[in-house]
Amino acid sequence: MIKTELDIFNMARVVMDTYKGRYEKAKKKREERFRNLNANYKPGSPLFLEERNKIVPDFEAEIAKARNDLMMEFEDSLMKLRAIETAKVAVISNETKTMMSVLDCLKDRTVSLDEYTVLTQHYGGKTYWVDRFLETLADKCGIMDSMVQPGLGTKLEILKTLEQNVREYIDGYDGENKCFPVTSSDKYIYKMEESYTNSYSNVRLDSREQAKRMISKALNEGSSLDRSFVLANMLRTSTPDIQDEMLSILAEKDPAALHDPTMQFTGVKNVVDRFIKTDGELVKAASVAMEKADNAKSHQERIGILWDNFDNRHLRKKIEERIAATKDEELKDSYENMKQIKKEQEQESRANKGE
Repeated sequence: MIKTELDIFNMARVVMDTYKGRYEKAKKKREERFRNLNANYKPGSPLFLEERNKIVPDFEAEIAKARNDLMMEFEDSLMKLRAIETAKVAVISNETKTMMSVLDCLKDRTVSLDEYTVLTQHYGGKTYWVDRFLETLADKCGIMDSMVQPGLGTKLEILKTLEQNVREYIDGYDGENKCFPVTSSDKYIYKMEESYTNSYSNVRLDSREQAKRMISKALNEGSSLDRSFVLANMLRTSTPDIQDEMLSILAEKDPAALHDPTMQFTGVKNVVDRFIKTDGELVKAASVAMEKADNAKSHQERIGILWDNFDNRHLRKKIEERIAATKDEELKDSYENMKQIKKEQEQESRANKGE
């Protein structure tokens, strides 16, 4: 279910990452079956030939199923979002008519940037046709940023491009990380997302999502020195919760950046040192545990791995992100059960201590 216009772009990233994971898992299974062939069967025997001839078709069938399942879910969400965006065009409520009648007196006037900004703050982002009026007014007055979301045609074209990129990635991925490095990158998808909303989404992002965008921007700066200064500036001007999220993501994506000498003299040394001392190893452990869980042979094994590392708050964040992105009901139920068990254990422990 698409809750906000930004969900589809997050889903695109998850679909590509999930397909990559399932491809790699199927590939490992294929390689293991080939390795075990000589050990378990007599070379040249009918059973040997039968098993050998099934390995590649089974691999291809598993990959085809993963491709079809993921694209079907993604295309279904795209279809729903297109329907939502199209429906906005057809809605002309009394509120829209009232606002349009008020703004109509400005259609032949030239307004300043300050005046236009006030108008968008008051009227923008409420209805489709008022946004189109403001967009036209901005164009007439030479204001480059309309400060409202683009029209239906632009949005549908962006969704079409997004769908093509995801399909090309899934159809073309062959186990090499270099496959489609640009169109599958966070930076590229964030750029499409910004174009889709004109950076005016009316959606309040949580601290981790804000941190993801900031880290993505910083890591794409030109030189190592530029990256370090941008990261330092972001850390110095962020709240503690954003700082922790940024450093957690940085520890996953580019751990060497935490130890860059530039970070030692830009006013954030204490922040970085504190994180490395308290959370650095936890982030690594969370990533390792999540990777093991993804490669588990059964749901029971997966839950066992997650439970063994459940006290790690970074792992819990990863689980919550996975549930939100994939709508994995089985994982969600297990996660809620684990939280409940952990809560009961803590209550029992406090009771035993007489607290």
